[in-house]
Amino acid sequence: MDHIVPGDDHREANLRSLCGWHHRAKSSREGAVAKAAARRRQDRKFRRTEGHPGLL
Repeated sequence: MDHIVPGDDHREANLRSLCGWHHRAKSSREGAVAKAAARRRQDRKFRRTEGHPGLL
């Protein structure tokens, strides 16, 4: 079973049956999107707000 909209909504309207290959592909794609978003959030913490003095 696969959640159409990811999350904890286990209503029948949000579930569908997928073969193993398609379920792995969809889950992998969703995981890659989540990992990229987490990486962007982490990178924002260390972004420089001012230019390097040697480059001015």
